[in-house]
Amino acid sequence: MRRSVGIGIAGLLPWAWFVVRDGLGVVTDVAAIVLPMLAVVTAVLVGVLWRRHRAAVVFAVSTLLMGVVATFTPWIPHGTGTVDSARAVRIAAANIGSGELDGADTLLALRADVLVVSEIGPPLTGRLSESYPEHVAYWKGPSIGVFSRWPLTVLEQPGPDLPGYVVRVHAPSGEFDLIAAHVPRPWWTSGGSTYDSSTDDGTPYQATVAEHHRLIEQLADRAARDDRPVVVAGDLNATDRGRDYRALTDHLHDAMLDSWGRPSQIGKWAALAVRIDHLLVKPGWCSDDNDWYPIPASDHHGLISTIGPCA
Repeated sequence: MRRSVGIGIAGLLPWAWFVVRDGLGVVTDVAAIVLPMLAVVTAVLVGVLWRRHRAAVVFAVSTLLMGVVATFTPWIPHGTGTVDSARAVRIAAANIGSGELDGADTLLALRADVLVVSEIGPPLTGRLSESYPEHVAYWKGPSIGVFSRWPLTVLEQPGPDLPGYVVRVHAPSGEFDLIAAHVPRPWWTSGGSTYDSSTDDGTPYQATVAEHHRLIEQLADRAARDDRPVVVAGDLNATDRGRDYRALTDHLHDAMLDSWGRPSQIGKWAALAVRIDHLLVKPGWCSDDNDWYPIPASDHHGLISTIGPCA
C-alpha cells in the first residue's frame, strides 16, 4: 500500500507546476523559459539514475508529459471571432535581427497597414519611411519603430517604464491605440541588470526577471485603463507559458491564436520552444488570417494578422 501511494505521489508531483507557477515569482518565471529542456533533463537523469525504482520511472515519464502539456497547451487555437471586413487592419510585427536591411524587402512585401519593428536602426527606418511616411522610431534602448499608412499621434514616448511607444492610429474605419513594445530580455548579465533606455551600446537590452515582470505589468495596466480599442504588438520577450503572458491575457486576447501557435524565436534558442513575439487585442476586437513568416538574418519569426472590430 505504501509503495502504491509513493508511486502515485511521484506521478502527480510534476503536475504541481500548474499550481505553483504563478506563486513563486521569479523562480518559476525562469523555469518557464527553460521548461522543455528542464523537463527532458530532469526526466532523463531521474529515469537513468533510479531506473530500478518504479516511482522514479513514473516520475520521469510524468515529468516528460507535463513538459509537453505545459509547452503546447498555450498554442491551442481559440479564435477571437470574425473581423468586420469593412473595418479590418492588417498589422505585422518583426524583430528584424542583426541584418537590418536584409529584411526590408520581406517587410515591405507584407503590405501591412501598420508595421511594428524591433531592433530597428536608421538604415531600415529610412527605407521603410519611403513607403510609410507616417512613422516614429527610437534607435536607443528598446530600438523600436512604428510605421503606418494612416496618421499617428504619439501618446507616450519610450522611457524607463515603457520600452516602446503608445500611439493613436487614425484609421479611416476608426481610431485605436497601439502599444508597440520591445521589452528587454529577462536574463541576468555578469553585471546584473543592464536595462537603461537612455544608453545605446549596440547590444540587446537585458533586465532582471523582476524588472521584466514590472514592465509587462505596466503594459497590461496601460491596456486595461485605456477606454479605446487597444492593440499590443512587438517582441515582448514573454514566453506564453509564463506568468507575464498570463498578466497580459487577463486583459487582452491573443490575436495569433486564430490558428495554432508556434515558437517565434529560432536559431540557437530553438530548443527552448518559446513564443515571445506577440500580437494582442482588447476584447471587442477579433483576428483573422494570421501567419508567421521568416525574416532574413533574424533569429525570430515575424507575425502578421488581420485585426479589427468583431463582425
